[in-house]
Amino acid sequence: MLRKMAKERGLEDAELDASPGEYEDGLQPTAEQWYQNGIKDADMKMGERY
Repeated sequence: MLRKMAKERGLEDAELDASPGEYEDGLQPTAEQWYQNGIKDADMKMGERY
């Protein structure tokens, strides 16, 4: 469905199959940091970290 809409708006197959780009490049480090913050918070609540 997304591919069909993109094609209707003028994107070429090469553009659709390209690397995910800046959005995902920025998203992964943010998700990793959120995960680490959650682990640290859980450890603190269980008394394993101070």
